Amino acid sequence: MFVGALGDVHGKEFLGILEAQRRIDSLDLLLLAGDLTDGNDLGAFDLVVSELRRVTDAQMIGVFGNEEYDASHDEYKRRTDVRFLDDEAIVVEKQGLKVKIVGTTGSLDRPTWWQRTNLPDIWRRYQLRIDRISQLLERDDSDALILLSHYAVTYKTLQGEKEGRYSEMGSRRFESVILDRRPDVVFHAHAHAGTRVASIAREQMSLEDFGKETRKIPVYNVSLPLARSVTCIEMKKENENLRVLETECR
Repeated sequence: MFVGALGDVHGKEFLGILEAQRRIDSLDLLLLAGDLTDGNDLGAFDLVVSELRRVTDAQMIGVFGNEEYDASHDEYKRRTDVRFLDDEAIVVEKQGLKVKIVGTTGSLDRPTWWQRTNLPDIWRRYQLRIDRISQLLERDDSDALILLSHYAVTYKTLQGEKEGRYSEMGSRRFESVILDRRPDVVFHAHAHAGTRVASIAREQMSLEDFGKETRKIPVYNVSLPLARSVTCIEMKKENENLRVLETECR
């Protein structure tokens, strides 16, 4: 099963990168990590979705970024066939694999100045969102589990940004959720100058832990200004074990 992911087109600002993307016929799913438009521009959103349809015929599943304003979420859903997940989960079956995808805008450890000024409940909202996503990431009978977020879910993929801004670009508190729920792969955007890929693994804290296998969970920053193209992975089962490999988009 081939999965592609991207975010941060920001309407016309980075549309040129997408226009230079050659067609990808191998994709089964294309995941959209938010900020397809800029400043809630619905017309620019339509342009981006049209260009995405030129790139692939794959099923598209997305989350909202901070540039898709809350009040317009229903309108975005009405004007496209993209399946947006707003702190929700969906199960899809492709190429013999049953995959559960959990989608969210994500949380910030410190809300931005605008959010602190205009959204008095934002601290509570972000904490409740972390709790909600933890519940949704509970394993079921699916073969694979994917977390899709707009904001960064670890500071590791923010390296390259100004360190003082980390807390307003993502949430390190999500790391404990990822370690507890252990999704097979995580995608996010938002950090244009961050690090493209990192991994999260539980540290060995005692002698009893020493030597135990610790599976590293890959986290991909799929911000288009950083990655410069769609990020593609292949997921396949081998001897009942799932393998996740980054691959060339084709």
